[in-house]
Amino acid sequence: MAVKLSPEETNIRKLSRSPIPMNFVKKQNGVWNHQDWLDFLEYLKGKKYFPIDTDRVGLLLEEKKAQYLAAQKEK
Repeated sequence: MAVKLSPEETNIRKLSRSPIPMNFVKKQNGVWNHQDWLDFLEYLKGKKYFPIDTDRVGLLLEEKKAQYLAAQKEK
């Protein structure tokens, strides 16, 4: 019997498989402020990614930021 995931878990998994987090990081050149963060969350709401655990979204963005900055060093 399959375990039914919560909407929050379903949405964070869907987001982590999408290009959206890395696109945000690239657009911001790896740097963003609180308003940029709030705007990103509003964007996610518009794309039907809510409900979602915003702490996990933040961790996902930090992970993508680390990947982005590592790739920039290689250039």
